[in-house]
Amino acid sequence: MPASWRPSRGPGFETDEIIALAGLDRMTIPAPLLEKLEASEEEVAQALDVDSAKSSDEEELGGGMMDEKEFRYFLNMDGCGTDKLAEGLRAFIGETDKLEKIIIAKVRENKA
Repeated sequence: MPASWRPSRGPGFETDEIIALAGLDRMTIPAPLLEKLEASEEEVAQALDVDSAKSSDEEELGGGMMDEKEFRYFLNMDGCGTDKLAEGLRAFIGETDKLEKIIIAKVRENKA
């Protein structure tokens, strides 16, 4: 599920990647980008669908099957993917820690 959107082409292109993935079942999109999409008059055509995914060249992706060892190899060979995965995990863990502290403080405040 796509999340953590960053415009790859810079300011003014914040929704390009979201539009390029039109047709996905689920995406997490921050409110400011949803508002930007809503305000846009650009037509958004479905870019992805099940039929085209099924007809894609699966051999390129290991025949559609990949074991954990192969997955880890490909992930580790992709420096950007590895770095961004680690960055994303650290960010989500950091935000979870902040949220937990806020919740604990609120609970303690209400008990007092």
